[in-house]
Amino acid sequence: MTSHPVRQLIPHLVLALALSSAMPLAAQTNQTSTQNDSTRWRDANAEVGRFQRGHIDLLRAERGRTVPDSSAKLGAYQEDPAAPELTEQAARQATLMLHPDLISGQAISSLEKMNRDAQLLTLQQTTHKLWVEAVSAKEQLNIQRRIMEASSVSLELARRMEKVGNWGRNRLIDIEIAYESARNQLLQADQQAFNARQKLLAQIGSDQWKLPASLPAPTSLAGLGELLTPADQQQAELLARHPRYSLIEKDAQYYERIVGPAMLEQWRQHLDTVVNATSSWTSAIPALDRTKILWNHDLDRAITARAEAIRMRIKAKADLYQAREHLRATHTQASDILNKLQRLYSSAEEEALMRYNGMFISTWELIAKAQAKMQTELAVAQAKRAFWIALTDMRAFLAGAPYAGPGTSAVDSNNNSSTAKGH
Repeated sequence: MTSHPVRQLIPHLVLALALSSAMPLAAQTNQTSTQNDSTRWRDANAEVGRFQRGHIDLLRAERGRTVPDSSAKLGAYQEDPAAPELTEQAARQATLMLHPDLISGQAISSLEKMNRDAQLLTLQQTTHKLWVEAVSAKEQLNIQRRIMEASSVSLELARRMEKVGNWGRNRLIDIEIAYESARNQLLQADQQAFNARQKLLAQIGSDQWKLPASLPAPTSLAGLGELLTPADQQQAELLARHPRYSLIEKDAQYYERIVGPAMLEQWRQHLDTVVNATSSWTSAIPALDRTKILWNHDLDRAITARAEAIRMRIKAKADLYQAREHLRATHTQASDILNKLQRLYSSAEEEALMRYNGMFISTWELIAKAQAKMQTELAVAQAKRAFWIALTDMRAFLAGAPYAGPGTSAVDSNNNSSTAKGH
């Protein structure tokens, strides 16, 4: 897209505001001759015409020749640009190097092996989520810096317009409020990026890395085997590889064979009678009268094992469906924002730029379009983070980890999970 060669239709007052830092106000007021005014505005047109976005880009160029806005540089987040880039695989490998005992240790019993495998799985899941959160925080910080730059340019232009009397103080205050809000959001994003990076570096044990600039786009739906595989098949597979469920199911079957179907049926009928006798929440639940049925320790073990197996199977199914639907929802949201909304906002910004070059819209409308597009980019970054976290949790769950639940951060997931419990 080419810029308008000479902006003959641009109001001379706005042009004067755009050039006011290069031309002192006293000099402007002292030049009163028609010939000098004509020369000045002609120079202004030529100067602004060199920039695609008129005096927005001109303000940026002027600020580049002077002292840049220090607000965009505030914060603690720092990276060495020459450092190697930390990929997700490199992060997991570095974490495993800090825990050689989980890899080299001999598992004496099946329970010890189950606990060790669960710890390794949780360790890798946590590292992956910390990496996703750190990269996403950096991506959002960079977008907030651009939002801050746009707010700074708006404030500079508003101050010039208020200085020459074209704007009242009330309008300038609105721009100042927006600027301070953007500055506060930038500082928050910087702190979040710094904290997320420090947590990741502590997990991998090294700070000699830089993070990627952004998270990748969501995987295509056709490539998501986690959603394409039938849920019933997934449930059967994850229960089959679950050591604790297998042991409990074997115990239940063993003791049920010992007590026999007649004793089990007698117990179920008595249980129904006891449960149905509980008419309200305030009623005390009657105790099971063991004198009315045949009872022994084998029956007690059979009841306990079967009840636990049923609860585990029900929870596994509920967690599986929740994980699938959360992954599907985050994929849809990220894909829609990335492929639809961002494209629409990009088209709207290009259209606004063309209309601005033709002087159909004002500078402030153009700035608003650009800010709206950057807010969409921020939403894209957040949606990508939600998708990759959901996919990480889904894959870890199918591998045998407890389901962390939607919206759980890496730290919360690590704190709330028990490596010995499984699903």
